[in-house]
Amino acid sequence: MYHTMAEIPDNIIPVQEADDLYKTYGDDRAPIIEKDVNDQYRGQDPPYEATRFVTADYEKLKEYIAFIDQESKEAGVTPKGLRIYFGATEPTKGKPGRETVFFNPVAAFKGIDGDISYAIHTGLDGSKQAITVGDVIDGKIPKASDTELVNGGVQSLAGDDWEYPPPPRQNDPNDYH
Repeated sequence: MYHTMAEIPDNIIPVQEADDLYKTYGDDRAPIIEKDVNDQYRGQDPPYEATRFVTADYEKLKEYIAFIDQESKEAGVTPKGLRIYFGATEPTKGKPGRETVFFNPVAAFKGIDGDISYAIHTGLDGSKQAITVGDVIDGKIPKASDTELVNGGVQSLAGDDWEYPPPPRQNDPNDYH
């Protein structure tokens, strides 16, 4: 069985460049995060180490993209990109939370300069419309609660639940391997 070979995307970078990016983060950014967090949570044993990578399950990521495509198509919006936001989990029991990332599709909206994150509002009649995340957060679109029966509901497209294992050993020259 023959299949068409995919062209190399223009965002593919050489392995060495990826390793350089990873090492620069480890040398320039991770120590700042670690120092600040360890200063805030003095005496933590072992000391806090910054998250160095997040793993997205490949099949789960494909399902996430398929869901975005489905919901966006039904709402008549075309995703222009997938924005990756940096975040951190809440501290618990006197220990700091972990760095993480979450995704949200972005699209162009009339009257807004640049692409922006969006969610999907479903009206009582079942019609779907893309709305900015800012409109949801700022309360311009009522959150799903007792108002849902009057206003419909909002489907978030923010994706999280990725795996962020403990960081590799510090100063390990092979930690990108």
